[in-house]
Amino acid sequence: MSQDAAGAPSRQNLRTGGYHTPTHTVFMDVDDAGDLAKTCRAVQQALPADAIFTHLTSASLRGWRLPRTRSVPIVAVSDADFAHLDRRGVYVRRCDVPRRHRSSLRGVRIASAEWTIVELAEDLGLIDLVAVIDGALQAGETSVERLRDAIVPGRRGARTLRDALPLADRLSESWWESVLRLAHQLSGVPVRSQVEVRDGEGRLVARTDLQIVGTARHPEYDGAGHRSQETHRHDLRRDKALARLGQERYGYTSVELVESPLLVVRDAEDALGWPYDAGRAKRWLAELDRSSVSAPGWSRLDRRLRRFVRDTPPRRKRPASGAELLPRQS
Repeated sequence: MSQDAAGAPSRQNLRTGGYHTPTHTVFMDVDDAGDLAKTCRAVQQALPADAIFTHLTSASLRGWRLPRTRSVPIVAVSDADFAHLDRRGVYVRRCDVPRRHRSSLRGVRIASAEWTIVELAEDLGLIDLVAVIDGALQAGETSVERLRDAIVPGRRGARTLRDALPLADRLSESWWESVLRLAHQLSGVPVRSQVEVRDGEGRLVARTDLQIVGTARHPEYDGAGHRSQETHRHDLRRDKALARLGQERYGYTSVELVESPLLVVRDAEDALGWPYDAGRAKRWLAELDRSSVSAPGWSRLDRRLRRFVRDTPPRRKRPASGAELLPRQS
């Protein structure tokens, strides 16, 4: 809760460790400190009435798939004409957010799904942004048309968002499935998502992550969940059933996608009967290097997100004394 000096817990109570202060004048039960929604509900009491949470904060509150980060910074926006706020624990930027892009979720004032993605586009690379959009589309929280309408011409990230929309796919069921699809799309390889394979009598044999159009090749992402004993048995039965129908499943791990990114493209060229072309994967490799799944891309994103971290109290501005105005002595 946010309290004034009269209603705040005593210093003795604070020393017991029972309270957490996510920002100045705000106190909450220490057991709730790891709950983002509860933290935001507490912090918003110390913010202007028009302030809303956005960027990674809003996306995390919505439960979207997000790139790996050290932590989720608390990011909020207030109207452009409101006084600038500098508070420990929350980054408050000034920005005119259209009324239609203001929303609420479980008692927390947040930006709409569209505006959240508009702000994420300022910092995420193309692959990360498409993966986020895939999850938002699958959750039914937005549409490509609504996202296109939300683009602000000239705003940082607008071009990345425009490039991301034709690549987005609401059928994608995981972060790495999106990355695998993009490995093909960015290399000019045509693919379909969530393809149903049926036998001669119309019975469903399998539903695969992807199919390279015009071939019997089905690239799929194999995550850690595929290695459980029961899932492994199911996968083997499924693979044999596909093979009996002349269909070919190719599984890829996240390690292969990151450490052997050309392998995916060359496998696709083989399936299509295309000659090897060293330039075909140029865009895929460039965007992979900018994404959070690569070491350079993760470091770049981490540096950009650090500006949102306010883990120390703001410095108080002291009035300049006459001595401080004197020129430095050499």
